[in-house]
Amino acid sequence: MQMTWPGAPTVYYGDEAGVCGFTDPDNRRTYPWGHEDQDLIDFHKAVIKMHKENEVFKAGSYKSLYSAYNVIAYGRFTSDDAAIIIVNNNDDEVRARIPAWEVGLGFDDDVEQLLVTFDGGYSTDRLGYHLQSGWLDIGLRKTSAVVLHKMKW
Repeated sequence: MQMTWPGAPTVYYGDEAGVCGFTDPDNRRTYPWGHEDQDLIDFHKAVIKMHKENEVFKAGSYKSLYSAYNVIAYGRFTSDDAAIIIVNNNDDEVRARIPAWEVGLGFDDDVEQLLVTFDGGYSTDRLGYHLQSGWLDIGLRKTSAVVLHKMKW
């Protein structure tokens, strides 16, 4: 979320490598030199790249689009760009109907997946979704999130 939320995203030293802690005095451990969580580092590189490559995450306005129990969707948009972010924090799959037109997407536009996270991993594979009458109907796996972006031709 923090790479798509308004403001400057912040990664605290070591979070990208899996540093953890507990309560004081064990609230922050040293960097795990030579034992970094490489999958977590790769994930951070992917989300930081997504943030850097899409101006809408740096300068776009914010709009709440949907909320339900443990599910939120919001949009980031400019006059010529838009993104939709959906987070499912449930232990079950959910289906959501998102009013994509509220962030300036056309009634017949296509959006593409920039990133999806799920239990056990993530993917940056591109997957397209077609809006119907300005609405996005989407299913989300349990404890997952997806970042969708206006398709560029």
